[in-house]
Amino acid sequence: MEREAALQSYRERVSEKIAEFRSNMEKHLMEHAGYLEDLVKAGMDRLGEQMEKQGKEYVCFLYICILKTDLIHRKYRIFLHGLDMRWYLDEEPVETYVDAEELFEPFDRLRSALEEADSGYGGAVSRYDIQDLLFDELPLMDSMICQILRYRLRDWEEKGIFDKVARSPYWLLRWGEYRDRSEFLVQTDRVEKPASAWREELKKAAHNPENMVFGYWYRGKCQGKDPKDLDLRFITFEESAIQDIKFENCNMEGSRFPKSRISGCSFEGCNLSGADFRDCSFENTSLAGAKLLSAIIPAESIP
Repeated sequence: MEREAALQSYRERVSEKIAEFRSNMEKHLMEHAGYLEDLVKAGMDRLGEQMEKQGKEYVCFLYICILKTDLIHRKYRIFLHGLDMRWYLDEEPVETYVDAEELFEPFDRLRSALEEADSGYGGAVSRYDIQDLLFDELPLMDSMICQILRYRLRDWEEKGIFDKVARSPYWLLRWGEYRDRSEFLVQTDRVEKPASAWREELKKAAHNPENMVFGYWYRGKCQGKDPKDLDLRFITFEESAIQDIKFENCNMEGSRFPKSRISGCSFEGCNLSGADFRDCSFENTSLAGAKLLSAIIPAESIP
């Protein structure tokens, strides 16, 4: 059998197994959301210990990923990496690993199934072909994990998840393929911005639709200049004054408003799924027509 025909036949043969894996992996990750959070906490504790050993003062950039080299050798663990303000020019980054075998159980079963299915092709299907199929599933896994952890980690301060890691006022955490495809999980920018910053960032967003995704406003004054149809997913307003703004039809999924004051605003037509309004106050503000699935709005916050 020619190699091209063999590969096509093999892919058709294992397509149902891959579809089954995708369905099972999503369910498995949802059931292990707490386990995922514990992995991050354990990894950050180890990273903090490594910082002390190296005498590293602080980190700005934190990355968590699954290394392909590990998967080739059937090592199921996650890699944690911390760098200072110099980013990849940091000459002494901190690194550590955390075992995550339980997380990869469906992936390991898929691997075994793919290896069993290559019989009968006379060597036309190699282990590298199997690896390619397995690696094709990693972006989907990363995306699922990110979606879960964004919500599990938003209470990171109360849970003490990063307590052992010395961080700068501005820092971020990303998950994804090492130095390639990665996604934001957490971003904190506790540097006060001038009053003009809100208008300036909205102007930039007109040309760059994702400019304000994961934006962070600390003790800021955001007033006037109404955003419309903007992508404001996972934006955070911390100890900020948000006044007289119409967030018309904006996507504000996962947004947070800790200790902020919201007055004279409208969120009509917005996607506020998973938004967190704990510890904030409302005055003359409308949520009419907004999507509020899984949003947190304590009764005491509502006038």
